[in-house]
Amino acid sequence: MLEGKGFMDKLRREAGLFKGYMREKRYPEAKYCYDSVLAALVLMEADRETMREFFGERGERGVILKEGLFPEWQVQEAYLACIRSGDTYENKGYRPLENQPGIGGDGYERGG
Repeated sequence: MLEGKGFMDKLRREAGLFKGYMREKRYPEAKYCYDSVLAALVLMEADRETMREFFGERGERGVILKEGLFPEWQVQEAYLACIRSGDTYENKGYRPLENQPGIGGDGYERGG
Protein backbone atom coordinates (compact mmCIF):
# COMPACT_ATOMS: atom_id res chain seq x y z
CA MET A 1 0.00 0.00 0.00
CA LEU A 2 1.22 3.48 -0.86
CA GLU A 3 1.97 5.88 1.96
CA GLY A 4 3.20 9.44 2.34
CA LYS A 5 5.39 10.65 -0.51
CA GLY A 6 4.60 7.66 -2.73
CA PHE A 7 0.88 8.33 -2.44
CA MET A 8 1.25 12.03 -3.25
CA ASP A 9 3.53 11.22 -6.20
CA LYS A 10 0.83 8.91 -7.59
CA LEU A 11 -1.75 11.69 -7.28
CA ARG A 12 0.58 14.06 -9.12
CA ARG A 13 1.02 11.46 -11.89
CA GLU A 14 -2.76 11.34 -12.21
CA ALA A 15 -2.67 15.07 -12.96
CA GLY A 16 -0.23 14.32 -15.79
CA LEU A 17 -2.52 11.60 -17.10
CA PHE A 18 -5.41 14.06 -16.95
CA LYS A 19 -3.57 16.50 -19.21
CA GLY A 20 -2.70 13.71 -21.65
CA TYR A 21 -6.30 12.54 -21.80
CA MET A 22 -7.45 16.10 -22.41
CA ARG A 23 -5.00 16.48 -25.32
CA GLU A 24 -6.41 13.25 -26.79
CA LYS A 25 -10.01 14.36 -26.11
CA ARG A 26 -10.57 11.31 -23.91
CA TYR A 27 -12.88 13.20 -21.61
CA PRO A 28 -14.32 10.34 -19.50
CA GLU A 29 -10.81 9.18 -18.60
CA ALA A 30 -9.75 12.74 -17.80
CA LYS A 31 -12.81 13.25 -15.61
CA TYR A 32 -12.09 9.98 -13.82
CA CYS A 33 -8.53 11.14 -13.00
CA TYR A 34 -9.84 14.41 -11.60
CA ASP A 35 -12.65 12.79 -9.62
CA SER A 36 -10.29 10.15 -8.19
CA VAL A 37 -7.73 12.69 -7.01
CA LEU A 38 -10.40 14.97 -5.58
CA ALA A 39 -11.99 12.09 -3.65
CA ALA A 40 -8.61 10.90 -2.34
CA LEU A 41 -7.57 14.35 -1.14
CA VAL A 42 -10.92 15.03 0.52
CA LEU A 43 -10.86 11.62 2.21
CA MET A 44 -7.35 12.17 3.57
CA GLU A 45 -8.33 15.69 4.68
CA ALA A 46 -5.53 17.36 2.73
CA ASP A 47 -4.38 20.75 3.95
CA ARG A 48 -5.08 24.00 2.10
CA GLU A 49 -1.65 24.13 0.49
CA THR A 50 -2.06 20.67 -1.03
CA MET A 51 -5.54 21.54 -2.30
CA ARG A 52 -4.14 24.71 -3.88
CA GLU A 53 -1.37 22.71 -5.54
CA PHE A 54 -3.87 20.39 -7.19
CA PHE A 55 -6.87 22.64 -7.80
CA GLY A 56 -5.53 26.19 -7.80
CA GLU A 57 -6.58 29.27 -5.91
CA ARG A 58 -9.20 31.96 -6.47
CA GLY A 59 -9.31 35.48 -5.11
CA GLU A 60 -12.21 37.13 -3.31
CA ARG A 61 -14.05 38.02 -6.53
CA GLY A 62 -13.53 34.64 -8.18
CA VAL A 63 -10.44 35.64 -10.14
CA ILE A 64 -8.04 32.72 -10.58
CA LEU A 65 -4.85 33.65 -8.72
CA LYS A 66 -3.00 30.39 -9.29
CA GLU A 67 -3.80 27.53 -11.66
CA GLY A 68 -3.49 24.08 -10.11
CA LEU A 69 -2.29 20.78 -11.52
CA PHE A 70 -5.87 20.32 -12.73
CA PRO A 71 -6.61 23.55 -14.64
CA GLU A 72 -10.18 24.58 -13.90
CA TRP A 73 -11.02 25.35 -17.52
CA GLN A 74 -9.96 21.84 -18.56
CA VAL A 75 -11.94 20.21 -15.76
CA GLN A 76 -15.01 22.16 -16.88
CA GLU A 77 -14.38 21.15 -20.49
CA ALA A 78 -14.15 17.46 -19.51
CA TYR A 79 -17.30 17.61 -17.39
CA LEU A 80 -19.30 19.37 -20.11
CA ALA A 81 -18.13 16.91 -22.80
CA CYS A 82 -19.07 13.97 -20.56
CA ILE A 83 -22.50 15.40 -19.81
CA ARG A 84 -23.18 16.04 -23.49
CA SER A 85 -22.21 12.49 -24.44
CA GLY A 86 -23.86 10.86 -21.42
CA ASP A 87 -20.51 9.49 -20.18
CA THR A 88 -20.97 10.50 -16.57
CA TYR A 89 -22.86 8.91 -13.73
CA GLU A 90 -24.07 12.30 -12.48
CA ASN A 91 -26.67 12.64 -15.23
CA LYS A 92 -27.72 9.02 -15.70
CA GLY A 93 -31.39 8.30 -15.22
CA TYR A 94 -32.21 5.43 -12.92
CA ARG A 95 -34.98 3.08 -13.91
CA PRO A 96 -36.99 1.42 -11.17
CA LEU A 97 -36.68 -2.30 -10.67
CA GLU A 98 -39.60 -4.16 -12.15
CA ASN A 99 -40.93 -7.68 -12.00
CA GLN A 100 -38.78 -8.62 -9.03
CA PRO A 101 -40.28 -10.59 -6.14
CA GLY A 102 -41.27 -8.13 -3.40
CA ILE A 103 -40.58 -5.06 -5.53
CA GLY A 104 -43.36 -3.04 -7.11
CA GLY A 105 -43.29 -1.28 -10.47
CA ASP A 106 -42.17 1.91 -8.75
CA GLY A 107 -38.94 0.21 -7.58
CA TYR A 108 -39.82 0.21 -3.88
CA GLU A 109 -39.72 -2.92 -1.81
CA ARG A 110 -43.06 -4.17 -0.58
CA GLY A 111 -43.55 -5.56 2.90
CA GLY A 112 -44.66 -9.07 3.22
